[in-house]
Amino acid sequence: MRLRPVYVSALVLTASLGGGCDVHVGENGVSLDVASGKAREEWSRTYTLAKGGNLEIVNVNGAIVVNAGTGPQVEVKATRQARAASDEEAQALLKETAITEDVSPDRISIRTSNGNGALRGRRSINVEYQVRVPAGMQVNVKTENGGIGLHDVDGNLTASTTNGGIRGTNIAGAVSAHIVNGGIVMEIARVAGPVQLDAVNGGIRLDVPGSVNANLDAQAVNGGVSTEDGFPITASERSRTRISGTMNGGGTAISLSTVNGGVRIGTFKQSEGAPATRKEASDQTGAVVVEKR
Repeated sequence: MRLRPVYVSALVLTASLGGGCDVHVGENGVSLDVASGKAREEWSRTYTLAKGGNLEIVNVNGAIVVNAGTGPQVEVKATRQARAASDEEAQALLKETAITEDVSPDRISIRTSNGNGALRGRRSINVEYQVRVPAGMQVNVKTENGGIGLHDVDGNLTASTTNGGIRGTNIAGAVSAHIVNGGIVMEIARVAGPVQLDAVNGGIRLDVPGSVNANLDAQAVNGGVSTEDGFPITASERSRTRISGTMNGGGTAISLSTVNGGVRIGTFKQSEGAPATRKEASDQTGAVVVEKR
């Protein structure tokens, strides 16, 4: 028997209150704070990267949010938060968490390491990245147990996560997004390269300009595939689980695929630019909404 989310939340709240835990109810659900010790630290860097250079960020247990920069440099800010049985233990746990850099004129690689045994028992560590990048870069971001946000970014974008959501708003360029246990919501203002969105145990929502020249293929193994009314596609194949065809005579490849979930394709409208408030899209796919900041 499947329980509706409201009933699940009520059961969680009841159990947590009985155990004396702190309960936090937020946009993405209910979280339980069972550790009384806390520690927090911020890490920031500014880089100069050659035009068309590559930025790579690999994270563990935390979100990555990428926004368009206002200047020519790459700005990276990481917030590390540790929780444990005491403040002293949380501080020690924080020291076990390392952020390493590998920097060259055309490539920046940043990685998070949580050390040995960082997540045992009541110990937890979360690292959230806030990033600003200039246009025209190659951006590759990956995380586990966290969401990814791409907002107003122009470039060659690759994003992947396990146990989280991917949200792109008002972006331009080529996009590759891969997810396990979560949904993808992608709103592309300008398609300037291949678009490939893959999900396992999650839905996909894609909005692209109606004027784009594209070859589109969308399929779902256990779920449905649909387009908004009036969506400009000349379909060579249309069934409940697959839609394939051309937009405006064909062109750039757009590929959407999910195993357990649905696919919905619509038309991006410029008036909806910066559409981080379009919660209906995240509701349809189950994606974690990673908001702008």
